[in-house]
Amino acid sequence: MKEHEILRLLMNNKFICSVSYPEAYRHLRDNKVAYDRMVSQLQPFGVNLVTLSDGEVYAGLNNIPSDSDRRAVVKQFNEIYHDIAPIVEMIACLSTADEGNVLTVGENLSQTELVLEANNNKHFASMLNEVSEITGASKKPNDEKVAALLERLQKHEILKLVEPNKKIYRATGKIGYIYDVFDYIAENILDEPTEEIFAEQQGLGL
Repeated sequence: MKEHEILRLLMNNKFICSVSYPEAYRHLRDNKVAYDRMVSQLQPFGVNLVTLSDGEVYAGLNNIPSDSDRRAVVKQFNEIYHDIAPIVEMIACLSTADEGNVLTVGENLSQTELVLEANNNKHFASMLNEVSEITGASKKPNDEKVAALLERLQKHEILKLVEPNKKIYRATGKIGYIYDVFDYIAENILDEPTEEIFAEQQGLGL
């Protein structure tokens, strides 16, 4: 992958990790000269090249947010809090057969195994039914509910379909960002995220 393509990813708020964009990730991780060069190239656009999740993810952070940027952040935070984080938690429960566990970067998820877990655990089946209201699949069978949740996470580049024939997904580096945002909102905001709350903040205040 050429550097201008990597720069475009960063400018477009893509999360670069070993799962989502492996070639770009290796280029940033292994080439200090190229990394420093891209830092300089992004600065005139008000974008900082930052690392997240202990260096497992690279992202471009807008350090001069406009009003439209702030509105976009508020919208994103609301979407994560209401529509994305509950799905992530549900998938984590199904994948580990335990509540409270988290997904990690590079973790594989089998759609077939998730459906089996939902079918064999009435508690998880009930949770799955509630969360599936987000995707509009609550009245469908468990296999379609799970498929809809996974597709939603794939759409948001939180999961990547790595083996289509076996329906195997892999968690990308964006998963850590989702957990961080959810924790930030839960710990610091009692009401709905608003533009005023995030007026001086983009993302996690990085």
